[in-house]
Amino acid sequence: MSTRKRALPRGWYPVDKKECQREIESFLEGWLPPSFPKPVQGGIVPHAGWYFSGKLAARIFSLLKSGGEAELVVIYGGHLSPEDIPRMVMEQRWETPLGDIEVEWEFARSLATRVEIRPESPASGDNTIEIQLPMVKYFFPDSKLLAIRAPSSFKAQSLGEEVARLANERGLTVLAIGSTDLTHYGPNYGLVSKGIGLPALKWVRDENDKLFIDYALKMDAKGLINHANKNDSACSAGAAASAIATCRTLGAEKGHLIDYYTSYDIMPDESFVGYAGIVYL
Repeated sequence: MSTRKRALPRGWYPVDKKECQREIESFLEGWLPPSFPKPVQGGIVPHAGWYFSGKLAARIFSLLKSGGEAELVVIYGGHLSPEDIPRMVMEQRWETPLGDIEVEWEFARSLATRVEIRPESPASGDNTIEIQLPMVKYFFPDSKLLAIRAPSSFKAQSLGEEVARLANERGLTVLAIGSTDLTHYGPNYGLVSKGIGLPALKWVRDENDKLFIDYALKMDAKGLINHANKNDSACSAGAAASAIATCRTLGAEKGHLIDYYTSYDIMPDESFVGYAGIVYL
């Protein structure tokens, strides 16, 4: 049985099982989660290292768990250009510190006959999906995984819709998660159109990231893609668009913003990244 190995080094997330568990549990300490009138069907989580984004990701996963078990957890990643086509993990298992996650291999094979897609290279080293896997294994230890990187184009929407249709045909309970960071601003990222310092931070928070989040909350996948591509308001916008499309096709009607902050709030610097946590129901 083929197994995809961990590619990210220790600094992204813990290597040890107990350390992973402790860190996830620490992210939830003292947090009072909101309640919703119906089960959460998916969401958007950030994908920086856990030092920056782990708290928000863990809280979104916790809300997903509150809706019950899922037979299939779909993680949409990104870091693909608009010209790319989706790339899907085809190994049968993926290694995590908490134990291997079984990939829904037959589902993946069927999906590959219905949409244009390529196998994900074992050597890609992409962080957008892998950074979420210990969370998946912690909160959904018995679920199977579908892992796909989605391009920042309208292909992401059709991909998400097709995943939902196939899941419905097979009668599977599904959670869809888009792994997406927001504006990468500052000299480190080549975006300094609003200068440096607090005015730039305010623009990112109150305008660029806010508009992207507004599209995400309205579940407007096309508007979200267009805004990200024109304004550099997201890294891996395709992941969010695919998750939105899957959730909408499965019956979700609205997004709820759980929290938003930037890496500046954790480690002030002239270069920083925005993070949003959203759930759909």
